[in-house]
Amino acid sequence: MKRRKWVSRAVIGIMALVLVACGQVDDVAVDSGSEGSNDEGKIKIAMTVINQEALFFTDMVKGAEDAAKELGVEFTVFNANNDSVGQYNSVEDFISSGADAIIVNAIDAKGMEPVVEKAKNAGIKIISIDSVIENDAVDVQIGVDNYQSSVQLGEYFNQYVEEKYGDQPVKVGTVGALNSEIQINREDGFKDTITQSEEVELVNTVDGENVQERALAASENLLTGSPDLHFAFMTGEPAFIGMVSAVRSQKAEEQIKLFGWDLSKQVVEGIDAGYVEAVLQQHPYEFGAEGVKAAKKLIDGEEVDRQINVPVSIVTKENVDEFRSLFE
Repeated sequence: MKRRKWVSRAVIGIMALVLVACGQVDDVAVDSGSEGSNDEGKIKIAMTVINQEALFFTDMVKGAEDAAKELGVEFTVFNANNDSVGQYNSVEDFISSGADAIIVNAIDAKGMEPVVEKAKNAGIKIISIDSVIENDAVDVQIGVDNYQSSVQLGEYFNQYVEEKYGDQPVKVGTVGALNSEIQINREDGFKDTITQSEEVELVNTVDGENVQERALAASENLLTGSPDLHFAFMTGEPAFIGMVSAVRSQKAEEQIKLFGWDLSKQVVEGIDAGYVEAVLQQHPYEFGAEGVKAAKKLIDGEEVDRQINVPVSIVTKENVDEFRSLFE
């Protein structure tokens, strides 16, 4: 009889290990308090993020995790891995699991509206971070004005072209992400600004799909198809890293100047080498931290501004040293 009990317990233990091994590794639950993270009375804050490949999003998650630990709340993050359907379903899961607040970094802001409304109707606080969900269900919007920030970079570009090229015509290509509403807004803001000059010709836009490997292939196609390109604009980190790699592989450092969004180690190296001219740098760590802080305040019944703006910086060779430590 004792032997049978021992065997049964062993089988149960093996089954438990198998179930753990088959779990979803992209759904990471973080115990942000010292003890008792599963206590019924503990505040539960959940976050769904576009991906955790780009440094931008990993920094955002790090900021949220650090704030959650500081505030002693339970924090869970879902990596949507660029899948809008999966992200939608993650919010459904957060509702079912009893989250007190959900932070949404939306791939498809419009497409997330129904599930965000469902969460709001369930009494859950909603914080939209980076991407803009234009819906009354959202309690707080955190981020930057992507269109207007690109306008600022476009104005910098126009001044640069006027100083360096005068009345000479220049050709500009773009590496975008047509699956990202945020990056479409960035592209529109930059293009609307630079095309005010008759000397600027938009040659082509390629879709990097917000994935580094695809952005590399798209960048190489852009350079190959437009060998006389003067400038390229990238709408996000994967696109920018892809273009930097393409410029190096095609030895186009002396031919082209790059503008765009989001620093990385590779982009900083491009600034040092001289072919990356200007980069819009956000502060995603602050996005994540402010998101958790706002959620906690809302749950506690405190007032929070509906719009929290985190400033951007235009990074050039003159001020890049201020940002090097981020990539060491």
